[in-house]
Formats: sequence, structure tokens, C-alpha cells
Amino acid sequence: MPIEEPNIIWTITASGAVIFFTLLAILLPYLIIMHNILYRRLDSILFKEPWFNPAQLIMFKSWPMSFIKTVIYMFLIAYPTYIRKKKRFKDLKNVPVVEPSIILACKLYTTLHVAMILIGVAWMLFIFSVFAMDNWFS
Repeated sequence: MPIEEPNIIWTITASGAVIFFTLLAILLPYLIIMHNILYRRLDSILFKEPWFNPAQLIMFKSWPMSFIKTVIYMFLIAYPTYIRKKKRFKDLKNVPVVEPSIILACKLYTTLHVAMILIGVAWMLFIFSVFAMDNWFS
């Protein structure tokens, strides 16, 4: 019985899924740990009216929406000059001081977060284009 070559579309789809879900499995516990570290340190400083509107102050207090607040904090700590140019933290004079290890952890998380978004979008576009080629253009 001859061995068949694997279908390249299946191989790309499976590799994209493995990479995406591996990053997801890494990032979720990472986010929970960073949330427990950052909300205790930064909520009293940043979780106020000028930087969050009243609806967000209510919404971001509870689980799971509080993780969005944590991701915002991580982007602020990792890339303060870029984030302070944006609308939310434009009037923030000083970025809260944290340990260098937390800055490094925030940079690592934001890099993996953006990589997961890009891989997920590329994976979705690939699957959609294969579906379109098979069904619409054949």
C-alpha cells in the first residue's frame, strides 16, 4: 500500500490551529497571573474617572471584563510613550513605577498577544480563501 502525501491545505490548517491554540493555552494562565499582580498595584492609581468612563468603571470591575483592564495596563506599562499618545492616557503625567521584571513580563505578554491575533487572522483568512476557492470559484 503506497503512502499518500498529506494534503497541503490540511497541513497548513492543522499547523495554524496548533499554533493558535498553543498560544491561547499559554496566554490565558499568563493573563490570570498578571491580572492578580497588576490590579492590586494599579487600580488605585489608574482605575479612575479621567482614564475610564463611568460605564467602563462598572463594567471592568467584574469577571471576565476585568481582564480587558489588565491588558490595557500591560500595554501602558510595556509601551508607555506609544499608549500615552492615545486618547485614554493622554493626560497621564507619569506612568506608574513597577519592577523591571513586570515590565519585561508585560512586553512578553503584549508580543505574544499581538502574535496570536495576527496568526488567528491569517488562519481565518486562509480557511476562508480555501472555502471560497472550493465553493465559489470552482
